[in-house]
Amino acid sequence: MTDTPPAAPPANPFTQFIPQRSAGLKLLLVCGLALLMAIPALFVFGIVQDRRMGADRALDEVSQAIGGAQSLLGPVLVLPYSRAPNPSRPNDVVYGTVIAFAETGTADADVQVTERKRGIHTIPVFDAQVTFEATFDPGALHAALPEGADPIWADARLYLGVSDTRGIREAFRVTANGKPVSMEPAPYRYSMDQSYQPVPSSGVKLAGGMIKDLDSLEAPLRVSAALRLSGAERFAVGPFAKDTSFTLKSNWDDPSFQGGKLPDTHTASVKGVDGFTASWRVPYLARDIPGAGSNIDLADVTEWNRRDMAVRFMKEVSPYQSVERALKYAAMFIGFVFLAWFLFEVTSGARAHPAQYVLVGLAQSIFYILLLAFAERMGFDGAFLIAAVMTIGLISAYAMSVFRSRAYGLRALGILTGIYGLIYVLMRAESHALLAGALASFAAIALTMYMTRNVDWYGGRKAGAAA
Repeated sequence: MTDTPPAAPPANPFTQFIPQRSAGLKLLLVCGLALLMAIPALFVFGIVQDRRMGADRALDEVSQAIGGAQSLLGPVLVLPYSRAPNPSRPNDVVYGTVIAFAETGTADADVQVTERKRGIHTIPVFDAQVTFEATFDPGALHAALPEGADPIWADARLYLGVSDTRGIREAFRVTANGKPVSMEPAPYRYSMDQSYQPVPSSGVKLAGGMIKDLDSLEAPLRVSAALRLSGAERFAVGPFAKDTSFTLKSNWDDPSFQGGKLPDTHTASVKGVDGFTASWRVPYLARDIPGAGSNIDLADVTEWNRRDMAVRFMKEVSPYQSVERALKYAAMFIGFVFLAWFLFEVTSGARAHPAQYVLVGLAQSIFYILLLAFAERMGFDGAFLIAAVMTIGLISAYAMSVFRSRAYGLRALGILTGIYGLIYVLMRAESHALLAGALASFAAIALTMYMTRNVDWYGGRKAGAAA
């Protein structure tokens, strides 16, 4: 008996259409893998959102103890009135309030900021000493009364407003023309026999005090008020007078000014003293609220990011916001690294398995997890340096092993350093991020086209056909 060789497996009829070691097919595969490796970035994005909610919970817990963001309303005068809309039915009475803002007003705040730890999160909290000075024209109340209204001077009140009463640390000290005014929480009813509606003040909690003999007062009413309150993260004062000036000084080094009016002047402290000073002025026309009127909502004065003068106490952009911004470019940068590996294949003659591309993509996804984990503890800059060095070192060493050449490991080191340097630039130069990303993408494609200009993309298909 003669040994017969085993039968060869049947030829795949499609092999003639699928060239072996085709650079073209490999490039298509690499592009597909780059898109697939963007999927892990979506899971990282979910982790970022979860950590952000943890930071928000920490802020809420601190706010429960000392008060949250504070928005203050300076002194205003409120006069209730009654009116019979139908003269034939005088017993059908409706009630309302006339509100008069000060002619001029000044606010001064000394805000001392400290940091509290809640788990791994650091929350800026403040203790603020605030003083108000306001000058009123009592005639403004008379002029603002609706026709046919009967003022109830016995219930005229002076009001101050605070957005979060949990932060009040001392009783308000208020004087009117030198006489002390006893302040109490604003009532929903002024007296037992009158059903006045509460003063419109959505989002602002009011404290009020009786002002006697306001109807007979002809000279200006001068009001002084002193408050002490605590809060977290944000401090603001609304333009409570027709012409409002506000000065704030603080020991905080890195303020973020917000609100409807930015400061007119902002001066950092010098000679090694921490902090800053800032000054605002809002004239009557810029305030865009009547000086007096019926049933005005006092919250219009302190409305967030529209009319208030605000400072947010923060060291830098939230690490979660920075990591989210980096994740937006994840697919592009994974593609950059995959293109570099493809060029290494083309120029070295070695071959990288698709599984090795997947490992490189996963290493880049873990970079974002490292960035998030370190940024929560040490800030974005230091976290980026550590995460980038770890990822660049790992992928460069892996390239040296895959392509069996120290030179390719060093090339990977240089290319990855440039790529991660570009990521950092995009994170820090947000206004120029689109331009920088577009130019970098164009440069990457141009380099790839240049390096592969002589590549046989069909991988020997012509040679096979000729044979």
